[in-house]
Amino acid sequence: MLKSFRKTIKLTIQPSLFSKLSTFSCSTIMAFSILFVAGCGDFFEPTIKEICTQNPQFCEDLNTDGWCRSEKSEIVRHRFNHQGDDSDRPKYHLLLKYEKYQLCINKAAQIQHVKYREKEFARKQASVSVASTLKQLQWQTKHSTDPYISYYQWSRFGYEDARQRFVAAAQNGVFTEPHFYVDLASIQVADDPKAARNALFKALSQYANVDQEIDGRITGLLASLSIDTDNYRMAYVWTKVTNHFAESSDESQLSAITSKHKIPEAILDRVAEDIISALDAREFDAQKLKIDRL
Repeated sequence: MLKSFRKTIKLTIQPSLFSKLSTFSCSTIMAFSILFVAGCGDFFEPTIKEICTQNPQFCEDLNTDGWCRSEKSEIVRHRFNHQGDDSDRPKYHLLLKYEKYQLCINKAAQIQHVKYREKEFARKQASVSVASTLKQLQWQTKHSTDPYISYYQWSRFGYEDARQRFVAAAQNGVFTEPHFYVDLASIQVADDPKAARNALFKALSQYANVDQEIDGRITGLLASLSIDTDNYRMAYVWTKVTNHFAESSDESQLSAITSKHKIPEAILDRVAEDIISALDAREFDAQKLKIDRL
């Protein structure tokens, strides 16, 4: 298990900022008020209960008891926010929400309720309903050209045409989420190891765009890929990086590399340190780091 790559950001609050409101002009107070209202739009959104009361069609196929409250709320809110929108991207997110809800409600449907059997029956109905709704949406989006849905159709069902659309989109840098480029690398590795390596580089660079913990498998995959392509300098560097972030590092691979191959350890150690610093700062850029020279 790799350690977290997250940077801790400290916010300093000036306690005296609003200590004397009399020194603020009316226009300044008005500006702050506008910013507050603009930043708190969520407070004015209808509650899930209000949505279901005013728009029962968004809720009637879901369970009515307390099970799967979070998953159910996400579906209702999504349906409400995207009503009338027939574009494909919202459908991708809805597919994921249906899957999440299905996992929860299927488990809930197996729980027997001794006193209130009608609740048990309602959960089973919801389980059947979401299965049918999910299957229908999957069928409707089977040939979608949206890159996210193409990824969904390939990753869930292995459709070749969807895979080709996903690969083309990923190679064009359409996605901002790192995991898409890890999956792209898994497709490319057999036929084009260099392209797979570049896809993994792309995955690491994309952590600048998301608030996620870096997937430690990526550096391990880069180390393995380097060994497979006989690039022992790069294998040394990525093994060093992987070991740095691992809670319990295994030095045996490093020892094997250095004992069998003549490599400039001091230089490569500096390269590894540069990569580690870049990863910590969420500023990984393979070109700037000149990793291709290895």
